[in-house]
Amino acid sequence: MTDSDDPVVVSYDVYLTDSQISRYVLQYLDRPTGHPYDERHGQKPTAFRVKPQTGLVEVDVPINTRVNYDVNKGLRYGDALRKSRVAREGGAYGMAGGFNTGGAVPGAGAGGEGRGVKTEGDVEMADVEEKKGEAGASLLRVQTLGGRIKVPEEGDPVYMLGAFRGNNLHLSPVSAVVQLRPQLHHLDASEEVMTKGRAGKAKKDLDEDAAPRAAETEARAIDVKIKSAEGGEALVPGNLELLKKMQDERWETYDWVDAETEEAWAVYEDYMIHQNPEDLPQLQSAIESEDYLDGMSAPRIDPAHPELTGWAMKQNQKRRKERQRADREADQDSEVNVEEG
Repeated sequence: MTDSDDPVVVSYDVYLTDSQISRYVLQYLDRPTGHPYDERHGQKPTAFRVKPQTGLVEVDVPINTRVNYDVNKGLRYGDALRKSRVAREGGAYGMAGGFNTGGAVPGAGAGGEGRGVKTEGDVEMADVEEKKGEAGASLLRVQTLGGRIKVPEEGDPVYMLGAFRGNNLHLSPVSAVVQLRPQLHHLDASEEVMTKGRAGKAKKDLDEDAAPRAAETEARAIDVKIKSAEGGEALVPGNLELLKKMQDERWETYDWVDAETEEAWAVYEDYMIHQNPEDLPQLQSAIESEDYLDGMSAPRIDPAHPELTGWAMKQNQKRRKERQRADREADQDSEVNVEEG
């Protein structure tokens, strides 16, 4: 075996950790792998929110206002978020707010709110005042990334997180993989402010002219529909109920701890690595080697009987081995009789 073309280089003892906590893998689809959102790259997330019942997740990350940043638009969208009733009342936009079909429902924070303008190098206060024309302007400094936790179904792969310590490999189950994408909450807030402005103007004109106007700015609840193959439409009550649950559920907020901090490493040691692996029970396999190969590979074919595959092939091999064992035992008995004779 020493001359094998594929020698065993190293072997590890594998340990399974307890799943007492939730472990989520966050995937940033538009972010290069070499530039994570952390303190070292100057973009440590400022907030993490989750709606556990409906599985919604939002992460607020700082925007680099020093590079490729339009101050005019930043002021416009930041001011819209500051004036937004949804943001002020702690609601949410988009799917997390049920697409705001029934107004804002207070929660535990809304992502992407405008921050007060500072003079710490990224944007000069004089430029802000010149463009905005008023004190206390709000600049969009935070981008919200959002996604949804996919509930695992039967047959889905089971993902594990691996941690090495010496020759030990500690595996921890992943609760879910969440793909995060940029959320356009600032556009929703801008549309809300514009809608309120048009509604206020329409009301003023109505009061002055005493003439009814078309209620084109009136907020309406949306109907989620799908089209059948025949071209008809059908209302989907389940989708409306889900949107209502998303809107009613409150955010649970958590502090974001940077990966390189001492606190993060302490949690890593506690929940990713067994401190006393020698005390763990030995796992016993519940499947035989041949069954494992059949479960993960294509059906094996017996060259002597190509028509037999899988279970039939194994039964044929079993009978063949039993016959061979019986023949060997018969031969041994014959040899013993000859010697005695």
